[in-house]
Amino acid sequence: MAKVVLQVKTFDTQEGNAVKYAVSLSLLTVLIITFLLGGTFIFLIKHELAVDIPWLRHKEANILHSAANENIESFHNDRKKILVLHSYDSEMPWVKLEEEGIKSVFQQEKQAILSFDYMDTKYNITPDYLSNLYKFYEQKYKGKKFDAVIVTDDAAYDFARTYQQTLFPLTPIIFCGVNYFNEADIKDKEWVTGVIEDVDIKDTIDVALALQPQVKKIVVINDETAVGKANKQLLEKSMPVFKEKVQFVFLEKMAMSEVLEQVAALSDDTIVLLMTFNVDKNDTIFSYEESGSLIGAKSRVPVYCFWDFYLQDGMLGGMITSGYNQGKTAGQMARKIVFEGAKLADMPVVTESTKQYMFGFNALRKAGIKEEQLPAGSVIVNKPVTFYETYKSLVWFLMVLFVVLLFLVTVLAININRRRKVEEEIRQLNRALENQVSERTRALQDTNSTLRQTLEDLHQARRHLVESEKMALLGELVAGIAHEINTPIGNSITAISHLTMLTGEFNQKFLGGQMKRSDLETYLESCNKVSKIITTNLDRAAELIRSFKKVAVDQLVEERRNFDLKEYIQDVLISLNPQLKKTQHKINVTCPEGINVYWYPGAFWQIISNMLNNSILHAYDPEESGTISITISYEAGIITLIYADDGKGMEAEVQKKIFEPFFTTRRGTGGTGLGMHIVYNLVVFKMKGTVECASQLGNGTVFTIKLPERT
Repeated sequence: MAKVVLQVKTFDTQEGNAVKYAVSLSLLTVLIITFLLGGTFIFLIKHELAVDIPWLRHKEANILHSAANENIESFHNDRKKILVLHSYDSEMPWVKLEEEGIKSVFQQEKQAILSFDYMDTKYNITPDYLSNLYKFYEQKYKGKKFDAVIVTDDAAYDFARTYQQTLFPLTPIIFCGVNYFNEADIKDKEWVTGVIEDVDIKDTIDVALALQPQVKKIVVINDETAVGKANKQLLEKSMPVFKEKVQFVFLEKMAMSEVLEQVAALSDDTIVLLMTFNVDKNDTIFSYEESGSLIGAKSRVPVYCFWDFYLQDGMLGGMITSGYNQGKTAGQMARKIVFEGAKLADMPVVTESTKQYMFGFNALRKAGIKEEQLPAGSVIVNKPVTFYETYKSLVWFLMVLFVVLLFLVTVLAININRRRKVEEEIRQLNRALENQVSERTRALQDTNSTLRQTLEDLHQARRHLVESEKMALLGELVAGIAHEINTPIGNSITAISHLTMLTGEFNQKFLGGQMKRSDLETYLESCNKVSKIITTNLDRAAELIRSFKKVAVDQLVEERRNFDLKEYIQDVLISLNPQLKKTQHKINVTCPEGINVYWYPGAFWQIISNMLNNSILHAYDPEESGTISITISYEAGIITLIYADDGKGMEAEVQKKIFEPFFTTRRGTGGTGLGMHIVYNLVVFKMKGTVECASQLGNGTVFTIKLPERT
């Protein structure tokens, strides 16, 4: 029955597992895809942010860099030290771009130590300032040895040419961002090379006129600084080429407000050309970002420019000179000298710096210029990049994953559909099995009921047999005691009868007057002998009755009580003496005095009597004599009884079954198979002890019983 029910439960479990399996597989698939998408997204985002774009700031990882306005540290002989000397302050956009270009070259050079210093000469270009700066650098770099010095823009370039032999003797000088370069200035200075900052005004005007052919006038915004004047000279060199096409108008010596008012009112046939406008006529100073942002936002027409730091909202662009590229080119030249051992003489000045067409996205849209109209290779900045353009790889990856997921979902759907069919078959099978189980269960219940009744009858019969065995022992005890009592009582009756006869004879002589003194003495002597005989036999009868009474009551009343163990064993042997007298066996009892126990005395009597009967019946032949010993010892509250006979002993197979009920080797000749089973039950269950049997064929048998002092 248990196996059938288990089978039904197994089918139910399979039905539930089908759904669990499908759900678990779906969740696992989703988790894997989510993990892959998340990892891919993070990777692509990092990849996008790490692209080498000039107008983005570059990371400074792996560059050991210390500001030049702090103490120069970590000068070790195994590292290459490169000083970058900027003309202007560190916050200028052009300086930042140059610096980023330089850093990009040494990004992976772990042996490079870059130090940066800023001369801040944009508005501090007086001789006294430069003289004091020289004295300061003389103290600052005293004892310092650089492998190369990179100077940016004209002020630092002029400063290095003037003081190189005292500040940086025998050190290569690489320049960039220099506008006023004269090859004659370095003709006798073989330790100087670099890249010139050239502005391509002509190409910018050309592209402006190509994009906006309706333009008739170009408004030039420029200031009166030295840089502004130099830029104007460059513009004037290119103007003749366009003289017949457009008119040039200069907005100079004006306040910023006036410039903004002018550009806000320009007509559609006009464009603005922003040179530099850092100082207006009121000596108000504007940074490149400020001037570019104000003019670009206010201008009604496109504003073209020449430097990448101007490329922000409102500026349209042109042929752009990049500060980043200037710094990168100078850095590459320095790297070749320092790390590759290139000779300065083999590295001529780069007269044409890297320039590129760059345009602002918003300004193009405002001017109505399409990207297709731009020169080939143009770069558009500030352009909102579509999600697909930004994450093209991610989109394709997601599409592939979607297809894979769709395939997995299809496979799962097919699998689930198949499982549903199987589950329906299982449910039908379960119903059939449940019907079979119900029928089988009813049959088993009927069988179990019959078996329980049979078992109860067997237990009842067993209990009856055990009680019968006990009563048989008690009957033998009664018969033996009755036989034993008959002897002393018969002797007493015989003595009394003899005394009665003597008394009659003595009475006749007394009444006939024939009594002599000798007759009286004879009669008194006979009375004395008879009295002794009667007393002795009645005492024996009383002792037998006392022992029988004690043992019989213990058998009928199953109560625990305190008793002396040695004394009770003697009573047991007295009660069993009638049976023992029929044999020639010797009983030896060894028991210390004063062992007082709290036991069931009736149970103990049955234990001793059953073991004696077992020995008499099985250990010896009828005419054989033997010795049976009962040894008692006491230790730590445990009574050990060792019962041993020197009889036949038993085989190992018999020894294993000796305590089993109804097992006997003398069935039909007096053996019931219950004697030793009763001993086992009384010792183990009633008296909470243990019993062990040890025997060898021909060497007798030993039973070791251990009982607690109090049960």
